[in-house]
Amino acid sequence: MKSPRFKRLVLFFFLPLFLYFSIYTWNWKTGHLNYLSTLVGLDLAGWILTPGRWIQHNTNSFWARYIYLVGVRQENEELLLQVHELEFEVLRVAEKAKAADRLASMLRFTPETTWDRRGCRVIGQKLGPNAVLETMLIDVGTLDGVRHHDPVISTKGVVGQILKPGLKFSNVLLLTDVTSRIPVITSTGRIPAIAHGQGSGSFLEIKFIPRNDEIVPGEILLTSGQGGIFPKGIPVARVVEVTPADVSLFQKVYAEPLLNLRYYEELLILSRRETIDPLATNGTILDNPEGNDNASAKDIKPPTPNP
Repeated sequence: MKSPRFKRLVLFFFLPLFLYFSIYTWNWKTGHLNYLSTLVGLDLAGWILTPGRWIQHNTNSFWARYIYLVGVRQENEELLLQVHELEFEVLRVAEKAKAADRLASMLRFTPETTWDRRGCRVIGQKLGPNAVLETMLIDVGTLDGVRHHDPVISTKGVVGQILKPGLKFSNVLLLTDVTSRIPVITSTGRIPAIAHGQGSGSFLEIKFIPRNDEIVPGEILLTSGQGGIFPKGIPVARVVEVTPADVSLFQKVYAEPLLNLRYYEELLILSRRETIDPLATNGTILDNPEGNDNASAKDIKPPTPNP
């Protein structure tokens, strides 16, 4: 059962409000109070009608603003979605541009004419103290012409060599691995040495620099072309520390690789171009000058001298 207090609240608040809006609506439709104002005065009618007019105006204004804001909100959400899509597109295009620049800089590298170049992408790495070998996984293999010991380089210098080629993927042994040894020469004095990997995060140890030869920090080390793996003249590392020898025949030299191996995505593989010597060692030639399609080789006989 409802309490008398609630009934009084309805009686003294809601009932007058209901009567007021009823009178206001009735006058809005008929205009009788407007006519009455000419008889009893504008002030009285104004005091009666002004609150209702204010409520009506603000209600209509609020509703219009609400509808407008709903539309603006929907439009803002659509524009925000378009902004996100455009930002993603900008990032995608920028990433493509960066990749194109990196690949273009790789293509500007000109090794010896006996080497072919092939691009690849890094899809995995094994770096750090938990890795048995310092390696990278790349997305090309023997089906793409990759072979064991093929050199792998970047825009800045040597990365490593192919350790294990698969059909479509290959492992790259990095120059920082403890089993990596690369024949190098100094860029200034042309001193031959061996760059020996010391593990991830460590400098390369440059071995067999004679104690009397001059080498200074900051000097660039290049591949010497010896060893049969890397072509000559590719940057490898920069000398950072030189300790003269006291008793040993060789100085203690350490160098820093020219690239951070963790942040490379595109690399370049060098493959030695196979050249076919038309004159085989057993006195045969592989071409077929007589036009016989079934013949694969023909003995070459020295000419008979004229008597």
